[in-house]
Amino acid sequence: MKKLSTILLISMLGIQLVNAQTNVKYINAMQKGMALLEKSRTSVDFNEAANQFTRISSVEKTNWLPKYYSAYTTLLAGIFEEENEAKDLLFTKALALTEEADVLSPNNSEVHTLKGYVQFMTMTVDPTIRAATAIPLSMASLGKARKIDPANPRPDFVQGQNTFYTPEYFGGGPTIAKPLLSSAAEKYEKQAVATDSFAPQWGKDRCLMLLKECK
Repeated sequence: MKKLSTILLISMLGIQLVNAQTNVKYINAMQKGMALLEKSRTSVDFNEAANQFTRISSVEKTNWLPKYYSAYTTLLAGIFEEENEAKDLLFTKALALTEEADVLSPNNSEVHTLKGYVQFMTMTVDPTIRAATAIPLSMASLGKARKIDPANPRPDFVQGQNTFYTPEYFGGGPTIAKPLLSSAAEKYEKQAVATDSFAPQWGKDRCLMLLKECK
């Protein structure tokens, strides 16, 4: 019995050691991805960050965050891409990645916020044709994100940013965007410190910048 207990103890310690090593690898890989994201300035840069998060997601198959950041950085690569066909491919890829993140973490406010962001940006490739479909889809996703977590500032920020850049004759502009951006700014100030260091935290600086430009 004593020998069996010793074997079990050694096995448990071995499992704990493997888990600890795996966790360290995950943290180091995510930190590298976040560093790439932080210094990105071009579509190529954001694609490099996206590739890093994609590699992590291929290992961390049940963790939604690598998939989320793969989608987020792919979206940013699309925003900074100048050629419309390439831009559209990146937005399509980003949207598919948000769907995959949604499977891993259903009813996640951050995932639905990002999905709404991507849906709106797909419209920018061809506004005349896509606006009637993309904007309602985006609004629905942001509404769902807000319902899941009313304290999340990012749904208000994304909708406010979208509204800010929408022409006034289409119901947008800085004046209409201001209440949304103000709401987002208040929520950013009240947002609790995330327990996960890799939890989404983006948007605050840009929200405050746009708010200053509102009438």
